[in-house]
Amino acid sequence: MTNNKRPNRAALSRRQFFGDAARFAAAAGLASLGLGNELASAAQQAALSPASAPSSPEDARAAMLLPKDLAYFNCGTLGPSPRRVLEESFEAWRKMEQDPADEGFGTFLGLAEQTRAKAAKMLGCEKDEIVITRNTTEGMNTAAQGLDWQKGDRVLTTDHEHEGGSVCWKYFAKRSGVEIDRVRLLVPPEKPSEVLALLQAKLTRRTRVVSVSHSTFTTGLRMPIREIAAMAKANGSLLVVDGAQAAGALDVDIKALGCDAYATSGHKWLLGPKGTGILYIRKESAEKFQPLLLDQGRSVYTTSAGTANLIGVIGLGLAIDFLAGVGMGKIQKHNMELAAYLYGRLNGLPGVRIVSPVPGELSSPLISVTLGEKADNAAMAARLREKHRVVVKLLPKEVPGGLRFSCHVYNNQNDCDRLVAALKQEL
Repeated sequence: MTNNKRPNRAALSRRQFFGDAARFAAAAGLASLGLGNELASAAQQAALSPASAPSSPEDARAAMLLPKDLAYFNCGTLGPSPRRVLEESFEAWRKMEQDPADEGFGTFLGLAEQTRAKAAKMLGCEKDEIVITRNTTEGMNTAAQGLDWQKGDRVLTTDHEHEGGSVCWKYFAKRSGVEIDRVRLLVPPEKPSEVLALLQAKLTRRTRVVSVSHSTFTTGLRMPIREIAAMAKANGSLLVVDGAQAAGALDVDIKALGCDAYATSGHKWLLGPKGTGILYIRKESAEKFQPLLLDQGRSVYTTSAGTANLIGVIGLGLAIDFLAGVGMGKIQKHNMELAAYLYGRLNGLPGVRIVSPVPGELSSPLISVTLGEKADNAAMAARLREKHRVVVKLLPKEVPGGLRFSCHVYNNQNDCDRLVAALKQEL
């Protein structure tokens, strides 16, 4: 049977993929790695050069691989890695495979370790408080597994947590007698005190852990983490934060937040390789978290963690270099201003109800809308992509009929105008 459809790029042969990758890397001008034609020793090769970074958010789009005609509003699911991150990661992989054991546990393990220091600098903490993981879920699972649970211990959380950040508490509820208390968040709340009052009402002497998102994946509500941390501390509880929708989107000062643990992904707003993540465990709380993964320390390689995806970890470091080159303060300012612009354009659009907080202290660069409980938001998301080349996130049942828009450094007002015009046309 003849198939007239365009070929599926995901189904390209391995030979074609690696052939394309080799040509791509060869054309990239990769001398900036400083590896030369021969393998450099660990002593000679101290660091990869930072990935080229634009000096302002306005120049960031040109550094990405996104097609010019695509308005991409879904880095809250998976973020696009900058071109230079991909190029230098390919070259590092090629070099390592020429002598994988010696170089993998020499030069390139050293380079991967530098990612921990880069992550610590970006988040405002110490390197020894950083663990490299595969994603937010693994970070949350690791924190939960490290606690010595007793029957009757309670976890206080919300009804807007991602399944990947809450499955760990459900696991111990099934196996260790842990009890889970959930507050129902307002959609949206108007001020931080409303959120704090809901949590305070369900806080008990048996609350071992308070677990909330820094920014919720459903509506982008930016939780008042500092105030929640103070509340948890006064109660003798630990605060574990799901930071998947915040790190890379916002200028996160993790020490100032006051949480005990913070997990995030490298492949969302941080724009790193897929399957990378970061877990922060506060030094003062370290004795309370004793998971198997960290039994032999927090380095990228230990005998309890095993061999990591070294190239992915190095790529994450390069992505952090990219963001640092622009400046996280500039990125947060750009993202928040763009989200406020999009909020204004969406506000009052017939058939659309914004469920995210108004621009201000509870808002984030993530905006969600609902088209109504009976709306076919899946069909709408498909039409936006296929007819208008606008990529958005289809929201789960927590936001019936919901669509989510992530505003990041590579987006601009033209993207927002395209999104609003497409929505208006389809509605």
